[in-house]
Amino acid sequence: MKHHDMRHRTGCRLLVVSLIGMSTMLMGLGSASATAPGTNGRIAFRRYFNDAQTKGAIFTIEPDGTGLRQLTHRGRDLLDTEPEWSPDGRWIAFDRRAPGEPSRLFKIRANGTHLTRLSHRLCVTGSCAEDGFAQWSPDGRLIAFTRFGDDGASIYVMRSDGTHLEQIPRIAELGGGSPQWSPDGTRLVFNGTTSMGRKAIYTIRIDGTHARRVTPWKLHPGGVDWSPDGRWILTVSHTEQDGQNNLYLVHPNGTDLHRITRAPAHVHQWGSFSFSPDGAMITVAFNAGDGIAPDIWVLNIDGSGPHDVSESPFFDSAPDWGSRSAR
Repeated sequence: MKHHDMRHRTGCRLLVVSLIGMSTMLMGLGSASATAPGTNGRIAFRRYFNDAQTKGAIFTIEPDGTGLRQLTHRGRDLLDTEPEWSPDGRWIAFDRRAPGEPSRLFKIRANGTHLTRLSHRLCVTGSCAEDGFAQWSPDGRLIAFTRFGDDGASIYVMRSDGTHLEQIPRIAELGGGSPQWSPDGTRLVFNGTTSMGRKAIYTIRIDGTHARRVTPWKLHPGGVDWSPDGRWILTVSHTEQDGQNNLYLVHPNGTDLHRITRAPAHVHQWGSFSFSPDGAMITVAFNAGDGIAPDIWVLNIDGSGPHDVSESPFFDSAPDWGSRSAR
């Protein structure tokens, strides 16, 4: 179940591009501005249409559960997933996965128009890289994403029109994936995995320096999001483990790690998640019980006041909470 549903990819060759020019590209675009206080808008999410989870589309909905809208319309043939709102609330980036094809990144207007491809098929000797989990920079000018291949996962940055692709150094050696930007645009937070399968959250500067492990190995987290005010990192514990699966908050320097939900031991109920633009709430995919497909839920940042938003018989997940667009 975003930030957050790492799929196992096989049969793909990671295409390594030159690292020269990363700093040039970033300097040429200027420093990313701080995230402005946002007015809570619609929640984007992915809805699966089949049990195999190979078909699905992107939807949006108001936080009170009204105004359900389907944005992409090839979900009966392929899978559109992992939606991510642009900071101005006008675009949604997402993964598109066709049967037998590597996933590619697209973006679409919030009203379902102007579908635009951002990444293209890149193959070497029959093996192709896959791109996924796009994340907009706070100023909306860059997109970070994860590229999967035979050699593992790496994080890349490109302009929001899909040009000027560059790899961020060092993240691949940390097993990095699912990046999220800091509100000031200077760092990324991501999930790291060792060769022994241990997991932790890291932060790193955009130039690949000053990597810092934020969470203890015992938490075995999966997925991350950075609060709009920069104070908190949100994650979920014990992914792919027989442990107590819950949402946690932690400061970016690793202090004050604490649980905000209480799930029964050995029950995995909490999935992918996102902060609200005003930072006061969280949207999350939640499975309310055995045999019940996950819905999109909303709760306060302290874990209180949870309520079901999507209330559907379908498998709803990968939520991302967008800002109210100015126009």
